[in-house]
Amino acid sequence: MYIFNDKEVVRKLLTLSSSLRDAYEYYQDLTYIVTVSHDEKSLESILNPTKSDKQYTKLPESMKKARKTLKKHKEEITNSFKYNFSNGPLEGINNKIKVIIRTAYGYRNFYNFRLRILSSFSNTYFSMTYNKKATELIKNSVA
Repeated sequence: MYIFNDKEVVRKLLTLSSSLRDAYEYYQDLTYIVTVSHDEKSLESILNPTKSDKQYTKLPESMKKARKTLKKHKEEITNSFKYNFSNGPLEGINNKIKVIIRTAYGYRNFYNFRLRILSSFSNTYFSMTYNKKATELIKNSVA
């Protein structure tokens, strides 16, 4: 019994269906443009294929729907090529706040909840001044 690895399974499936192969090639080209090349002209040609560009005209309906959605967000995609911003840090902060809420079993009032959030982040003004004061108190009590 022969066990296929992932690449062999994909290659075999692509030989079985031409529409699947077209969708897969479109997806791979789009992924390459967005993650590696960051080329706006290539993005334009893949989102708006011409009649002579037969490679992307025979896509399944689901892929055409995805292409339509990407066309709506084309400006945001091209901005991601120009500017190296990410909402990852903000998502991390939101996740940490959700963990605080989940483990807190409720706070008496919003002020205490706010203090708990601010003290848990090392780069806020509150936590920096609080840590500075705590360090000074420890130094004074030891001396």
